[in-house]
Amino acid sequence: MIRENMKLAIRSLKSNRMRSFLTMLGIIIGISSVIAIMTVGNSLKAESGEELSGFGSRDIDVYSYAESDSVPQLPFTEEVVRGMVSRFGERIETYYVQDYVGMGTVYNRNKKNDQVSVQGISKGYFAGNNVEMVSGSVFTKSAYKMGSNVAIIADKLAESHFGSVEKAMGSQLEVDVNNVYTTYTIVGVYKQKESGGLLSGGAQNSTNLFIPLKAAQAENHITTYYEIMVVAAENEDPTVLETELKDYLTKQMNIGEGQEINVSSLQSALEQVNRILSAITVAISLIAGIALLVGGIGVMNIMTVSITERTREIGTRKALGAENRQIMMQFITEAIILCTIGGIIGIILGLGLGVGASALLKFPPTVSVPSIIGSFAFSMVVGLFFGYYPAKKAAKMNPIDALRYE
Repeated sequence: MIRENMKLAIRSLKSNRMRSFLTMLGIIIGISSVIAIMTVGNSLKAESGEELSGFGSRDIDVYSYAESDSVPQLPFTEEVVRGMVSRFGERIETYYVQDYVGMGTVYNRNKKNDQVSVQGISKGYFAGNNVEMVSGSVFTKSAYKMGSNVAIIADKLAESHFGSVEKAMGSQLEVDVNNVYTTYTIVGVYKQKESGGLLSGGAQNSTNLFIPLKAAQAENHITTYYEIMVVAAENEDPTVLETELKDYLTKQMNIGEGQEINVSSLQSALEQVNRILSAITVAISLIAGIALLVGGIGVMNIMTVSITERTREIGTRKALGAENRQIMMQFITEAIILCTIGGIIGIILGLGLGVGASALLKFPPTVSVPSIIGSFAFSMVVGLFFGYYPAKKAAKMNPIDALRYE
C-alpha cells in the first residue's frame, strides 16, 4: 500500500513539475539558509578557538586597578609574586611581565623603513608564548638583571634588514621610538608566526622586537609594574584558576576602597565570544526557519488545489472501494515526498553555500551535522503537518458528489 501511494504521489508531482518545484522552493530556501548559517557560525567558533590556542588560551591577565586618580594604584611586589607562585605551585606553568615601549622605526639602508613594536619582557615570556627560536638564545639571567641593551628580533626583520639570520646575529640595530634613538645588540632571532584571521584582524605590517624588562622600564622611566601574565598549567582550567588568583591577591595586597585586582583569561573571552556567536546563529536560524513555515503553508495550499483538481479521481477511487484511510494516506504521502525532495535539495544547497561562505572568509568549514538532521526531520514534520488537513478533506469527500464534480 505504501509503495502504491508513493507511485501515485510521484506520478502526480511529475505531471505538475513547475508547480511542484515552486511549492518546494520555500522548503529549499528555509533548509538551505539554516544549514548555511549554522555552518558559517560553527566555522567562526572553530576558527576563534584555533587562533586562541596560538595566542595563548591558558594565559591569565592579572592587573591592579584604581577607580580614580585620587586612589593609588597598587603595584605588584616581588614578595607578592613569589608568594603567588609558592601558593599555586604546579598549577602555574610560568608567569611574565610585559612592558610596551612603543612603535619604532628601523632604517633599512635607505630602501624602506621596517616597523617594530618594542616590547620589554621578563623571564617566562618565551616559554609562555611558545616562541620558537631560529638562532641564538633567549636573554641571559644577567641581561634581565642589568637591563642590557640587547634584543631578540623576528626572522622576517633579520632577512629584510640584514639579508639573512646569520648576518643579523651579533649585529647592531638602531631603533627610533618617538624620536628617541636606541642601539641594541641582537642576541637572538625568533620565528615570526603567520598572522591573519578572526582574532588578528589581518596581516601584520610590523614585528615584535623584544628587550629585557628592565631596559624597557628604563626607557619608560618606571620601576614598578601593575600587570602580570600568568600561564595556567596544561591540565588546569584557566577560568577556575583566575577566580582563585583574584581572591588570593586581593587578600595579600590589602586592597582598599576604590582599588581592585582584575583577572581575565582568553579562555573566558572565548567562551563569551562563543556564547554571542551561538545566540546570533540561533536567532538568524530561527528567522530563516520562518521560510520553512511559509514553505509548509505553500505545501498545504498546493495540496488543497490539487485535491480540488482531482475531485473526480478521488470519487472514482472511493466508488471502487478505497477507504477514507487509504485516500488520506495517498495525499499525506504526496506532501511528505514533496517536502523530502525539497529537504534534500535544501541540504545540498545549504552545504554548498556554507562551505563557500566559509572559504570566502578564509575559515575552515565546519559542517553542523545536528542542523542537517534537524532540518531534514523538520521538513518531514512540515510535510506531515501541512499535508494532514488537505488529506483529511479529501478522505471525507462523498463519492457521489465527487463523481458529479465538474
